[in-house]
Amino acid sequence: MLFWVIAAILTLGASLAVLLPMAGGTKSASAAGDHDLEVYRDQLSELDRDMARGLIQPGEAEE
Repeated sequence: MLFWVIAAILTLGASLAVLLPMAGGTKSASAAGDHDLEVYRDQLSELDRDMARGLIQPGEAEE
């Protein structure tokens, strides 16, 4: 009898460990897309700054 109680508790714990993260939901796609767009714009501004400082040639910035 004790074996079955312990087995049931372990099964319940394992099930919760798997199901709770799945029930939590995910980030919205627009939030992830907004972050990606912000990173892209930051990279473009870094290219412009590097080109203005003469670290890269204008042709290299276009690649």
